[in-house]
Amino acid sequence: MARMRVGTPQHRELFCRTFIDTHAAFEPAELPWPRLDALHLARLRAFPFWSYARSIEQRAGRMVTAFARTLDDPQIREAVALQGVEETRHGRLMSFVVDHYGIDAPLIPIGDPPADKDDFCIFGFGECTDSFVGFGAFAIAREKRLFPESFLSIFENVLWEEARHIAFFVNWWRYEEARAGRDTMGLRTINALKYHVRATLGTAQGATQMPTIPTKLDDPELDAIVKSVTPAMFLEAALAENRRMMARLDPHLLKPTVMPVLATLLLAGIRMLPPRAETAAANTTGGQSADAIRRRDAA
Repeated sequence: MARMRVGTPQHRELFCRTFIDTHAAFEPAELPWPRLDALHLARLRAFPFWSYARSIEQRAGRMVTAFARTLDDPQIREAVALQGVEETRHGRLMSFVVDHYGIDAPLIPIGDPPADKDDFCIFGFGECTDSFVGFGAFAIAREKRLFPESFLSIFENVLWEEARHIAFFVNWWRYEEARAGRDTMGLRTINALKYHVRATLGTAQGATQMPTIPTKLDDPELDAIVKSVTPAMFLEAALAENRRMMARLDPHLLKPTVMPVLATLLLAGIRMLPPRAETAAANTTGGQSADAIRRRDAA
C-alpha cells in the first residue's frame, strides 16, 4: 500500500474503521475471574490506587461520551462514542474488582467533566503516558508472576483496549492538525509537549486528592521484587510491551511516539552512567524481563 497521507478521508477511514472493527463486546462481571489465594489477595488489596483508578475511568467515560455528542463527522463521532463505551466499561470493571475481591477503596465523587476538544486532547495525551507506564508495570508483574496468569490475562485485554485508544487518539489528533494546517514537526512537538505537561499536572493534582488507605503487608517476596526493579529494567519492559501492543495494530496507523522516545533517551542516559555492582545485576534482570517479552512475541 502507498504511504497514507495524514488528514485525508482515507486516513480518517483507516483509524476510525480499525478502532470500530477491533471493539470487543463483553461485560466485566461475565469474565472468568479467578479465585485468589491469601497471598495474591493480600497483594491486590494492598495496592493504594484502586479509588483513584476507578474515578479516572468513570470520569473518562463521562467526558469522552459527552465529547462524542459534539462532533459533526459521523464516522469520527461513532468511533469516539465507542471509546466512551469502553472507558465507561473500564470503570465498571474497576468497580467489579473492588467488590469481588473485597478491596477497601472509598468512592471519589465524580462531577460532570468538561467535554470540549481541548479537554479531550489533555485526556488523550495523558492516556498515552498512563498506558505506557501501565505497559511497563504489567510486563514486570507478569514476568515476576506477581499474580496468577488467569488474573493477568484479563487485564491484558484492558491494556489492549488502552493501546487501541491511544493509537486512535494520535491518529485523530494528527488528522485534525493536518486539516487545520498545523501538522508540521515543530508545531506538533510543541503542542504535544504542552498537552503532555498539562495532563501530567492534572494527574499529579488528582493523585494528591486520593484517599489514604493504610496497608500492612508482610510479603518478603514482593518486597524483594520491588527493590530489584531498577529504572532501566522498567523502561526496557515498558518499551518491549509497547512494541508488542502496537504490533497488533494496522502498520499504516500512526503510533504514539513521545513516551517511547523519552523512554529510549532516558534508557540511553542510564546506560552511560557508571554501574555499581548491585545496579548492574539488577539491570541484567531487567534485560531478561524484556527478552522474555520478545520471546513470547515470537512464540
